[in-house]
Amino acid sequence: MNERCAAWAQATNERLTAASLPIRVAHFATIWTVLFTEPGRYNWLLQYYLRAEGVTLTWVGTGRCLSNMDFTAKDYDALQAKLVGAAERMKADGWWLSVEEHPGREKAMRTRLTREILGHLIQFPPPIERFYTEVMRRKKDDHHASHSDATNQLFHIISSTAFLGCYALAFRDLTTAMWAGLAALFLRQIGHAVLEPPCHDKEALLLGFNTPSKTAILGAYLLMPAIHLAARSWTGESLESMLGRVAGEWFLWTLVVVGGRVVYLTFAHDLRSALVWFVKLVTDPVTDVVAYSPRFLRRA
Repeated sequence: MNERCAAWAQATNERLTAASLPIRVAHFATIWTVLFTEPGRYNWLLQYYLRAEGVTLTWVGTGRCLSNMDFTAKDYDALQAKLVGAAERMKADGWWLSVEEHPGREKAMRTRLTREILGHLIQFPPPIERFYTEVMRRKKDDHHASHSDATNQLFHIISSTAFLGCYALAFRDLTTAMWAGLAALFLRQIGHAVLEPPCHDKEALLLGFNTPSKTAILGAYLLMPAIHLAARSWTGESLESMLGRVAGEWFLWTLVVVGGRVVYLTFAHDLRSALVWFVKLVTDPVTDVVAYSPRFLRRA
């Protein structure tokens, strides 16, 4: 019986290897078990595929199986066919992702498991969780609406990185932060206006500014330095003083635009929707870097 079980395990593993299935059979005498060769969050589903083939495993225990002493070679052949058939169907249904198709699968799985564990250990009040979920949903809708072009994604990586630097720099050097931020903003909007298809209907659902409004806002940003240049003599000292004045005006204009939108959304919808839009706006640089950098690098 030991030799018969050993021969069955060897033949079964040869079939599993030939079919590129991520399971193997291990045995000691007539005690055997199924081991997974690759990590997966859905490996436990194999027991249901085995049940569909007519092999019922116990719901609790060590995972060890014991072959009956009456098992014949024919019984082992039938068990092998059921085991391989269940694994093939599970793979065909997409529960086992190949490493070639998803090279970062194991790292992503570990990261998500860690996040879920921390999420269960650190409980936030339900209103905060619902608010966070709504913000992330709108970010996802925004990504699908107007961030499909790879070049535009690269522009967003660059502009988002610049915005994050400007957030920190604004407390020490507002002039440099505003000029760098405006350059990043124009790069960001060029990607939307030139590289992405029109999405006015989707923009309305996201509660953000539509394309004509964005054009008017950017035009006001450009008009401010143009007025200063037309009214001043072009000397080094005057240009240097103009940079600080324009940066201050840009900062005030930004407060008016963002604050005005929050007030408008509060009256047009409600305060919660206004706050969702505001939080999404100020945190977009962080999530954009996370969302687009891996995707762009994989394509490269």
